[in-house]
Amino acid sequence: MSEEEVAPSELRYLFLALSKEWERSILEHAEARDLTSAQVEILLVLNESGPYSMQDLGQMLLLNRDPFRSVDSLVAKGLVERGSGEDKRKVLWSLTAAGAEAAADIVAADLSLLQNFVGDLPTESTAKLVNLLRSLQGKVPTLGVLEQRFSAQQSPMHEVLAAASSTDLQVNRSPIVASRLRQTLELKNAGEASAAFAKYSPQLAERGIELPFRNWVRLLENGGPVSRHVLGELSDVLTGNRDYLSTDDENVLKDVENHMRAENALLWAGVTGFGGRGALDAGALQALAELVQKRLNDGA
Repeated sequence: MSEEEVAPSELRYLFLALSKEWERSILEHAEARDLTSAQVEILLVLNESGPYSMQDLGQMLLLNRDPFRSVDSLVAKGLVERGSGEDKRKVLWSLTAAGAEAAADIVAADLSLLQNFVGDLPTESTAKLVNLLRSLQGKVPTLGVLEQRFSAQQSPMHEVLAAASSTDLQVNRSPIVASRLRQTLELKNAGEASAAFAKYSPQLAERGIELPFRNWVRLLENGGPVSRHVLGELSDVLTGNRDYLSTDDENVLKDVENHMRAENALLWAGVTGFGGRGALDAGALQALAELVQKRLNDGA
């Protein structure tokens, strides 16, 4: 067939054929749990940013916006459980440990299928394909749902195609990440979640990362799921170190935290402009912070 010729109905069937084959492969992978397409999507949505009320869950779904029956089936399978939020009258649905494991398996299968479908194409061609599909998606109402669901999980195309597993790309519900992120905002004196979001989201947007507020809150609550790429950019914006939010290196943690404490103490004391002659190392900042703190304690 000519690359410059197309039949009126052909494009629709090209999309349908690819979509159906992908769906068949995912359901075949999930066959051991006897899942439907709607149940697979519910597991993924709850994994991405749950827990959800039934109404909110329906708004995040693309395949089936009436999730009642599917949720009941997932509860019976031990993959979803019922709980409540701050408002005890509101029922929230979340993943069980088995449900989180099932969702992780589906994400891994999706990565494998993506690599199988486009792995032999040039990376630039795959990137153009994704951009084209996003442009087409902008003509239908589901674009906002996709942005809210996937923006925190995106990685550069070459990293996705080269990844050996989904864990190479994604941090999934890490209490360490959540705790360190909250501690960082406290050290930075960034205020409540909404104030910190207003302060830092424009800086992330300058780096091409559009992080919806709900995903920001979920990061603070459970540390993911989030791509290592997004986490690195967020860490760099907050601390100047890409590794801080996820590293186990005690020396890195100590140095970055010393910087943040020192900078915060200096700002509280009204000492500004100290960066004009270049960045101060951790030892110099710590010494300045101790001096400022001593003067504050002395009432100077």
